[in-house]
This record gives sequence, structure tokens and C-alpha cells, in this order.
Amino acid sequence: MQHFVIIAMPRSGSTRLCDILSRHPNVACHLEIFHPDEVQAHLPRDAGLDIMDPVKRDENRKLFLDKFLAYNEQTLKSGKQRNGFKVMLDRNQLSAVTEIVAPDPRLRKIMLYRDNLLAGYASVEMAMATGLWHRTTGVDAPKEPDRKIDFDWDRFFSFAGEQALTRQAVEEAMHRSHQPFLPLSYEETLTRRGMERVWNFLNVPPTDDEGIYKRTYERKLIDLFRNPERVTVAVRALGRPEWLEE
Repeated sequence: MQHFVIIAMPRSGSTRLCDILSRHPNVACHLEIFHPDEVQAHLPRDAGLDIMDPVKRDENRKLFLDKFLAYNEQTLKSGKQRNGFKVMLDRNQLSAVTEIVAPDPRLRKIMLYRDNLLAGYASVEMAMATGLWHRTTGVDAPKEPDRKIDFDWDRFFSFAGEQALTRQAVEEAMHRSHQPFLPLSYEETLTRRGMERVWNFLNVPPTDDEGIYKRTYERKLIDLFRNPERVTVAVRALGRPEWLEE
């Protein structure tokens, strides 16, 4: 069995990517097993498994990962020869990524990021405003009035700076341990060619499911803001006017 991990920047489409991978007959993909409040694994919660207890996990995260991988090797169906999970590059999980996940040679690493930092920022702000943090591919979102958010210079540049620093820290950790990884942008996951890079990296045949290339959110980026003129000024000042085209 080959294990892999999706090391994901916030709001980079990681839940969507996990959903796509889990549809493949040869792949199983859990969610955030280092989430601060719970172990988000597709395993029974009422079976008394130590690996589903976040308190025991946090007592020894290295031992937890050893047990988690071993349990999956013993219990997954024979066809699921690629087993993965995701970790988030945020303040809660960064140390688990750099100290436990990145140096582990058993894990093939997919580094998922979002090139359009304005879209990532808008996604965070919209999720905070609506309470809707995840959208699943193929599942229609509940109908509600179109919300708008305010663009705030300080919050945007804080978000963008944190994204850049955490990504750099993880890539340096993988380089130090000589770990190969696949850098993958959210934008690539919307294309056949981009997903072919993922299938090749995991060494599994591509899926024929055309639905995986559909966005889960269709509104134009600029339409999310109450003050679009400030957004336009900011992205032009950064030399990234193409961000507004998403």
C-alpha cells in the first residue's frame, strides 16, 4: 500500500480534491486527521479506536501516525492500494506538518495551493460570514441570497503573507529531508491535464468522471465584494489584475 498526504493551503479546494480522489476505485482519502478538535477519518467513531481520539493523538503525534497508517493497511479493501489524508497549513496544524508529516518518507506529498490569493482570501471571508466551510462536488449548495463581503487591505495582506510564509516553511522542510513532492494549484485541479499529474504521481489510471472538473462555486470573484473598487486598486498595485478574472 502506498500512503500519501495532501498538504493544503487554506481555501485551496482540498475537500474537493479529497472527494475526487475518493471516487477512484484504487484510492481512499481521509480528511484532516490532525484537526484540533477531532480526527476527521472515514472510520467508525463508535468502535473505541484509539486513533479516533484527538487527546491520545496529541500525546504523541508520531506514534498516532504510525498507528493510523498501520490500521489502514490492515482494514482497507484490497482494491484501495493508495491511502491518503490531508493536513492544513494553518496555525493549528503547521507544527504537525513540518515536524511529523513532511519528513516522513512513507508519505507521498501533494502540496496544494491557490495561486489566486485574492480568491483564497475571499473564500475565507465568505466562509466566516456564512458558516459554510465545505462544498462537496456534485452536491448543490443550499439556496440563499447572494452575500457580499468587505475587502480589507490589512486582513488581505495578513492572509497573503501568512500563506507565503507557511508554504515556504513546508517546502523547505521537505527539501531538507529530501522528500519529493507534487506542487499542485487549485486551478490545475479544474483541468484534465492537472488531474493527470495527480493520477501519475499516485501511479493509478485516470478516472473517466468528467464531473470532477466542475467548480463548486460559480459567482464571479469581483461580485463577492461590496467595495470592488478597492479590490481593483489592490490587485493592480500588486501587478496581478488577472486575479479578478476568476
